[in-house]
Amino acid sequence: MAEVRCITYSAEEKAIVRKGTGAIREVLLGPDNNRKLSLLFALDWFMDPYFQQDISDIKEDLKELLQTVVVSSGDYDVSDDALNLLISYTWPPFPILEQNLDRVPEKLKADALYAINMEEEIRKEMRESSTSKEKS
Repeated sequence: MAEVRCITYSAEEKAIVRKGTGAIREVLLGPDNNRKLSLLFALDWFMDPYFQQDISDIKEDLKELLQTVVVSSGDYDVSDDALNLLISYTWPPFPILEQNLDRVPEKLKADALYAINMEEEIRKEMRESSTSKEKS
């Protein structure tokens, strides 16, 4: 049976994000994977446009930091969550991922390549979709 994980975040993680990239970096590059996972979950709330949280002042720094986490965390779940945030809420280029693809966990390489080539992948999907509609 697969292991089920339960990740939560609290006012503490929200406060870390509000302090800025220095505080976020301290947690995400630190030793505690549970804290990292909780903070990444909180970042999902901050980055999702639906919740209207303005993090525009740290968005580019956060994009770089998340790429660094993907290639350096040493924990699959942490890397996976960071990569999912990049794919869901940011846009290429991802130079840190590109230059360190060999350091991305093997199970995440296909997703990392998708992220790196996301713009082209989306264009390709749109072309295929419009082609199939024209045939209908």
